[in-house]
Amino acid sequence: MFRKLIYVAALGVTVACVWRGLSPVSVGVGVPIAQRTAQVKAEVPPQAEAPPPPAPKPEASLPALALPGPKPEAPPPAEEDPEQIAAKIALLSETEVRQWLANLAGPALSGNQASLLVRRWVELNPASAISWVTQLGDLEAAKQLTDVAAVAWSEQDLPAALTWVESLPADDKKFQALTDVGYEVARVDPINALQIALQLPAGANTDGLLLHALAQYASADGAQSQQLALGLDPGPLRDRALAIIATVQAKQAGPEAAAFAVQNIPPGPELDRALMGVVQGWAQMDLAGVTAWTQTFPPSPLRDQAWQNLATYEVIGGTNP
Repeated sequence: MFRKLIYVAALGVTVACVWRGLSPVSVGVGVPIAQRTAQVKAEVPPQAEAPPPPAPKPEASLPALALPGPKPEAPPPAEEDPEQIAAKIALLSETEVRQWLANLAGPALSGNQASLLVRRWVELNPASAISWVTQLGDLEAAKQLTDVAAVAWSEQDLPAALTWVESLPADDKKFQALTDVGYEVARVDPINALQIALQLPAGANTDGLLLHALAQYASADGAQSQQLALGLDPGPLRDRALAIIATVQAKQAGPEAAAFAVQNIPPGPELDRALMGVVQGWAQMDLAGVTAWTQTFPPSPLRDQAWQNLATYEVIGGTNP
């Protein structure tokens, strides 16, 4: 009996639920289904539709490298390759050089292309090239290209180039060109190069030319170069000059070079450098003699360094200094 009651109650609930789902809550009975459906949709607030997923891009549009990182640099175009430009300029005619230079302006006139073009022009027609360089209005470019023209001309006709540079107004442009031409002069006439250095304003460039000329002269006339160096004003430049001369002469007369350095250079770093130069030059001619001389050095870092240098040569008699 109890089971029947449960069954009847469940059946009644089911019928009620079905009837409630089919009953028109807000729409009257007898309304067509299509009209009721439209009315229900109107009563329900619209919801934004989710946008469709983006279509996958074709594989051809994907980047070649998915991982981040620096992109490899592309090689420079052939027309920008410095070696190819230099080779091309070396074959230009004077007219072509003029036309190329006419297209350069501003920073380009101080660049490598302009220097190569002027050097080529000097090879073809020095007088014309010098005239063009002298009339340049760009001061920075004029300074650089005057130097280029002077050096290029000195390789062809050193006396003519030197005469032209010495005729220029006394300014930085002249001093730079005269310094560089002075190195060419030192190769064939170190005394003249010394005279050029002595007329230039004091500075690192002038000092470099002076020391270079003295080194060239020391190989030809050691005694005279010593006198020239001793005639300089006392100071670091004079000490460096004496050290250079001693180093050069040590390859020919080690004991005399050593004595010259010790007697004329005051104790200090410059004397130490001079003595090391003497050791290296003397060892090339007389390893036994320089070894005996270094053994007279008092215990010091200088003596240790000298022995380390000598160890690179053959050890005489199997004796370590």
